[in-house]
This record gives sequence, structure tokens and C-alpha cells, in this order.
Amino acid sequence: MDQIDEAISRILAGKEARRRRLAVAPFPAKVRAVVRLQELAAPILRQRGRQVRPWEIDRTPVSRDG
Repeated sequence: MDQIDEAISRILAGKEARRRRLAVAPFPAKVRAVVRLQELAAPILRQRGRQVRPWEIDRTPVSRDG
């Protein structure tokens, strides 16, 4: 049971760290993440009969300097 508790603790710590990284990410990076999720979900939704079209965005990386 101790191994399970350790594994769950590692998973939860990883999720928390990811949430913190996403929280401080610049807005364009967050939009790119949303579009990537749309692209991943699109084939599944299409198989279910839904019409989907992920957003089309410029994928050029944006520097923090402006």
C-alpha cells in the first residue's frame, strides 16, 4: 500500500507542477496548447459524427521580449 501512496503522491506533484508552469506561460503558448488539444480530440469527435475544425493559428514562436 505504501508504494501506491508514493506513486499517487508523485502523480499529484507532477500535476501541480504542470499547472504552475501553465499558469505562468505567456498567452500565445496557452492558445497553442488549446489548439493542440483540439487537434488531438478532432479525430475522436469526427468518428462520433461531430463536425469539428480546430482553430487555425500562426505557429510562429513568440519571444518574451516582444
